[in-house]
Amino acid sequence: MAGTKRHSKSVSSDESPSKRGRSGGAVLGEMDGNAERTPSRQRDEEQHDGAEADAPVSSPLRALNQPGKPAECGVIKKVYVENFMCHPKLTVDLNQNINFIHGQNGSGKSAILAAIQICLGAGARRTNRARNLKELVRKETSSGAAPNSAKIRVTVLNDGSDAFKSEVYGKEITVERVISLTGGFNGYKLLDEKGTEKSRDKRELDEMLDALNIQVDNPVAVLDQEEAKKFLMGKPQDKYKFFLKASELERVNRVYSNTAETLGELREAHDKVVQSLETGVRRVENLKEKYQEHCKLQDLENKVQECEEKYAWAIWHEINAKHEEMTANVEAYQKKLAAKQEELRLTEEAAN
Repeated sequence: MAGTKRHSKSVSSDESPSKRGRSGGAVLGEMDGNAERTPSRQRDEEQHDGAEADAPVSSPLRALNQPGKPAECGVIKKVYVENFMCHPKLTVDLNQNINFIHGQNGSGKSAILAAIQICLGAGARRTNRARNLKELVRKETSSGAAPNSAKIRVTVLNDGSDAFKSEVYGKEITVERVISLTGGFNGYKLLDEKGTEKSRDKRELDEMLDALNIQVDNPVAVLDQEEAKKFLMGKPQDKYKFFLKASELERVNRVYSNTAETLGELREAHDKVVQSLETGVRRVENLKEKYQEHCKLQDLENKVQECEEKYAWAIWHEINAKHEEMTANVEAYQKKLAAKQEELRLTEEAAN
């Protein structure tokens, strides 16, 4: 359409948003089709085009992504959105090499880039399209009713030696993000190559992104119009912030701050544990003393019982000795009595 301003977006599906450090070149980006071209910039482009035209076919750059060559893990294969921004339903299948998405203003090109960012963990403000996630849900449908939720799915390849938990997810991982307006499930799902849900844990997603080196918050990986304007026409402070993001120094500083904060919390917890341990140690020492006193008391009780037994046996021996003595005396008196009785009998017989 004449006089209509058009934009184009390039999406490189042979690299994930993280793979720039491996093969160079931004992966996802927006470019204003009416960007001003200065004479010096035009000369540089003409020289660059001429150099490319003279480059031999056997150049290493032309050998990249040969037909039939399998793509590495982390490459975006498919993007699906439902009730997201201006799209009721849209499926974008990306090929192995560079993908160009073009269209008129308001046709939803930026929505595809925003969907990739949101689905892979970025916040709504990072897209420069909304202040919160709920604003990204499509306002109304063809029937006039406003949808209650939006759904985004991004499928990435997971094949090769760098694959993330290939025994769990297989050769593809699909990340699903649901944005609910009515209080339903509002979070992430990780699906395997068969579409079976394997996890809803955000930490699992972060672990996958880290393993596949996907960085949707890095402007070198995902460069939208606002970030490009800051880089081209922004103040030195904006360019410095861009440098911090691109070099990951901002993320390193954030991780360092979080680590320092966590370390401080751990030290406080350590001090509390040490204090509780000191109290416990004192209690253990007191219990040891009481146990030792109890052991001594038990020894005394055992000795008392032993003495009582000895005393009882001593009395028994004494009584038994007296009994034997009295028994002996009785036997002696009985013998004397028998002798007297015999003597009396003999005397009586002699008298008669």
